[in-house]
Amino acid sequence: MKRTIYCIYAFIFLSPMVAMGQEPLPKPKTPIPVEVFAGHRALTYQHVLSKDIGRFNFFNVAAFDAEYGASPKNEFVISSFFSYSLGKGFSVGVGGEIQPPGANFIFGAQYVYASQQWLLVFFPSVTLQPASQFAQLSLLEFRPRISQKIRGYFRAQVLVSTNFITYDRGYQQLRLGVQIKQLQLGLAANFDQFAANTRTTTNYGIFTRLLIF
Repeated sequence: MKRTIYCIYAFIFLSPMVAMGQEPLPKPKTPIPVEVFAGHRALTYQHVLSKDIGRFNFFNVAAFDAEYGASPKNEFVISSFFSYSLGKGFSVGVGGEIQPPGANFIFGAQYVYASQQWLLVFFPSVTLQPASQFAQLSLLEFRPRISQKIRGYFRAQVLVSTNFITYDRGYQQLRLGVQIKQLQLGLAANFDQFAANTRTTTNYGIFTRLLIF
């Protein structure tokens, strides 16, 4: 598992060297992706909303994980972030996050690179209350053209949250499939770690993701 995680990180952090060789496109209208993932352990839902208002941006993500069975361990996280663009894909801002066992206030920075084939997002943040916590969210999407109407689709999304002493929370989410117009679908796998790896979960299955404009 550790070797797999290291390979994912290497792919994410080395990919900008390839992608930066392409010219970024003028910023298109941002879709709202809504995803449902039916796995062997749980059913998960996630949506992402990003709205530009001049140089300001409002970002919201909500994710729910509902286990099957009589005694499920359900998880959820809802995050909102207000940021100000510094130009060239960089922005800084503040926001809040709600997840068990409570709510946190965060300060963070973000870098986004987008082209027809690539999407790269790096989002380091610091939790300001109730205790200092550092988190790094990295996202890579690759959408190579297969035909006039079909693209391949790959996504790797990785989170690490730590107080620099313990590894408190982390996940690795992988998606592999195709995109047909505004619909993405294919195979999915989630790996989650909680409380310094005292509890870990996996989920394998299929996903559908609709891009709403």
